[in-house]
Amino acid sequence: MKKFIMALSILAMGGGAFLGVLNKQTLIDERTLADDAQKKVAETKGELNQVEDDLTKSTEERTQAQDNRDQISASLSETQQQIKRQTAQITSSQQELEKMKIEKQEIDLAIEKIFPPGSPIKTVEQLQQAQQALKDQLTEQENKKTDLNAKLEQIQTEMVAAEKKARELESYQVDRAKQIALNGLEATVIAVNRNFGFVMVNAGQNLGVKPESSLLVKRGTDRIARLQIRELEPNVLVADVIPDSVVAGTRVQPGDKVIFENTK
Repeated sequence: MKKFIMALSILAMGGGAFLGVLNKQTLIDERTLADDAQKKVAETKGELNQVEDDLTKSTEERTQAQDNRDQISASLSETQQQIKRQTAQITSSQQELEKMKIEKQEIDLAIEKIFPPGSPIKTVEQLQQAQQALKDQLTEQENKKTDLNAKLEQIQTEMVAAEKKARELESYQVDRAKQIALNGLEATVIAVNRNFGFVMVNAGQNLGVKPESSLLVKRGTDRIARLQIRELEPNVLVADVIPDSVVAGTRVQPGDKVIFENTK
């Protein structure tokens, strides 16, 4: 029995040793696999880092390329603007050149006109002398013109004064004629207002009556009152009867005659 137990123990120990050997080999294999996996992970990380570096580099290169394109585009735009400015300058220069050609032709024509074939004026000095002579003649003519203008203004002033005097004389003659006619005028009282003491007479401005005219009321050959003009119309006047001038026992009545006094 003891031997059997010992045999079992030996077998168990041998089995344990065998299992230990197997487990050790398995552990070694697993470590080997783990090491290989770590190496692959490290290699993958390295490749990933390389890819990221390549991507970053590619992005930077693309950005740089875009910047280069922008710079080229800006440079091209500036070049185009310079070309436009130069083209404009060339056009302006051409126009200026054409203008100078025209001016030269005009100068040539002017010179030819000043110095025509057969002209006694051959030099600039002779031309200046001729110009000075023309200036002297022009100055003399301008002085004469100034004198004539002064005389003309004097004559015009005298004419204006004469016309004014003629108008005044004509107006005086008209007024004089009206006054002479007024001296022989005999108007009539056409209405009498007893309450307010005024009368209406059939004579007015159209006959030469003036506000300051003095009127006498006449009945037959007698003068019975004096009137003072209150309102004056073209063909009629309203006058107040001056109380102190009325002859005692009389009244101004429609139909009484009116004459004018103190007229010149």
